[in-house]
Amino acid sequence: MSFNILLYGATGFSGRLIAARASSQMAAKPYGSCRMILAGRNGAELRKVAADTKMPFRTFSLDNPVAVDRALDGVDLVLNAAGPFAFTALPLARAALRAGCHYVDINGELDVYRALDDFAEKAYRLGIAMVCGAAASAGASDVLLDIVLKELGTKGTLAADAELGAVRIAMVQTPDFSRGSAAAALLLLREQVLVVRKGVADDGRGGQRQQMVFWHEPVGKLERTFRFRAGPRDQGRPGDAKGGPRIASAANLIDTPTARRTVDRNGRVAHAIESYVETGPYGRIAYQVGGMLSPLLALPGAKQWIRMQTSLLPEGPRPEELRTNHACVLEIEDVHRKLLAQLRLVTPNVYVLTAQIAVEVACEVARSKDPAIRGWVTPAQALGLTADTFLASSAFEGCSVQMVA
Repeated sequence: MSFNILLYGATGFSGRLIAARASSQMAAKPYGSCRMILAGRNGAELRKVAADTKMPFRTFSLDNPVAVDRALDGVDLVLNAAGPFAFTALPLARAALRAGCHYVDINGELDVYRALDDFAEKAYRLGIAMVCGAAASAGASDVLLDIVLKELGTKGTLAADAELGAVRIAMVQTPDFSRGSAAAALLLLREQVLVVRKGVADDGRGGQRQQMVFWHEPVGKLERTFRFRAGPRDQGRPGDAKGGPRIASAANLIDTPTARRTVDRNGRVAHAIESYVETGPYGRIAYQVGGMLSPLLALPGAKQWIRMQTSLLPEGPRPEELRTNHACVLEIEDVHRKLLAQLRLVTPNVYVLTAQIAVEVACEVARSKDPAIRGWVTPAQALGLTADTFLASSAFEGCSVQMVA
């Protein structure tokens, strides 16, 4: 049986990497006969990418629902790589629901993530999977968290009914941005940062119960240090020999709501879930000033202004950036603030890693026969990796996991 995956945004920087990755992987690995169809608005550019990857293509714009529905005919899964996702995710997700096909994206925009979450119940009823954030940040941190939680339970480090104190995810700073990434970063600026706290919520039956709820903290309030790079105290260096602690600020990353779902799916409750991004001294100031100015982004026409400004940037990062390793740090504490796990996942650059994760997730979801793969599905749930299969997976090719001293 063959499965058709339509990649929208195939002419963008990330889209081209995904198409190239799929071209090589689908030819070399039995993905259950997955077949990729390229798609986007620019027919001339699509022809070039299609010629390079030897893939068919379909040209259509998202502002014409009839054309979108026609383009999804015979498609089993839509993979959205067209950022900023504030402009593309909702029309494509709605079209996927109408067509009865799965939806996967590489989105990193928190507002988009939460808006798509509203479609989860309908997708579940239709037997459709929706995977948001099958990319470097949320995808990598989610898989790492899922594996560590399972290992803590299996090895008896944590009792089956024990709650977690804090889950912290921290990302190393990305020096360069593509046009889509820069626009997404601007759209993430807020006066407050989304975090998760243990609190009281409506149980849906007129009562209340303790559970993980979303909370907001002022920008700049939450800052911590993380060891993103190996140094004298923990050898095995990725990229940078300066292994000292680096300051990171809490940020509006989709890793936070994704981690909340994964903690819950593993039968746990966390008192706090927070996501951080490495910031230097000047970066901290700029971040806080940006947060104060963020109400301006809510003014009419702000999104169009962002699109116009970011269009002036280079389409992709510098070649040096593509040769630079990146890192994600995961910290888990118990309720007494005892450190249960502190790991650093060293990866290729975020663009290459995104392509690897996106292709693997799309193929796994498209060919899955697991009845649980429907409704809102996290990247970890879609991939179903274990501690033994994690680094052997094509999604995490070139990655390594290190203990942080």
